[in-house]
Amino acid sequence: MYAIVITLLVLDLKVPESSTDLGGALLRSWPAFLAYLVSFVFIGSSWLAHTRLTVALVTADEVFNTMNLLLLLLVTFLPFSSALMSHYLVGPGQRLAVGLFGVNVMLATAASAVLASYGRYKSELSSAKDRATLAEIAQSRWMFSALMGLSVVAVLLLPSVAVAFYLFLSALMLMRPLRILTLGGRRQDDTGENGA
Repeated sequence: MYAIVITLLVLDLKVPESSTDLGGALLRSWPAFLAYLVSFVFIGSSWLAHTRLTVALVTADEVFNTMNLLLLLLVTFLPFSSALMSHYLVGPGQRLAVGLFGVNVMLATAASAVLASYGRYKSELSSAKDRATLAEIAQSRWMFSALMGLSVVAVLLLPSVAVAFYLFLSALMLMRPLRILTLGGRRQDDTGENGA
C-alpha cells in the first residue's frame, strides 16, 4: 500500500512542454518537487514505522484491522493533499492547501500512534517482549503528531515556514526508524543472533 501511494506522488511531477528553456521550466516546478519530497519522506517514515508495528504483533483482530483501514484512508489521501499543496504553494489558497496537507499528515501520524497503542494494550495481539517496541512507536508517533499540529498552527502566520517545518519533521520521522533498524541489526550481530 505504501509503495503504491509513493508511486502516485510522482504523477504530480510533470515533464515541461517546451525544451527551449528546460532549466527554467524545471526551476518553476519547484513547488511540485518540494511537495513530492516532503510527502515522500513522510510516507517513507510511516512505512518503516508501520513495518515495525506489524512485526511486533502476534496477530490482529477486527478492531485493529478497522483502525488500520482508517490509517490507510489517511495515507492514501496524501497524494491529493500533496498535489494541492504543490499547486497552491505560491499565491492565493496557500494557507488552506498547506494547512490541509499538515492536517492530513498529523491525522495519519495520530492513527499510527493509535494502532501501536491498541496493539500494546490488547495483550493477545503482542508478546510481552514486543510491547516495549509498540510503546516506543506510539510515543514517537504521538510526539510527531503533536509537533505536526503545531506546524499546522504556523500555517496561519507563515505558510512557507510551515512547509519547511513539515520537511524537517518528516526527515526526523524517517531518521528515527532507520536509526532503530540499524541499531537493532547491530545488536543482533553483537549477540550472534543474526547467524552470519
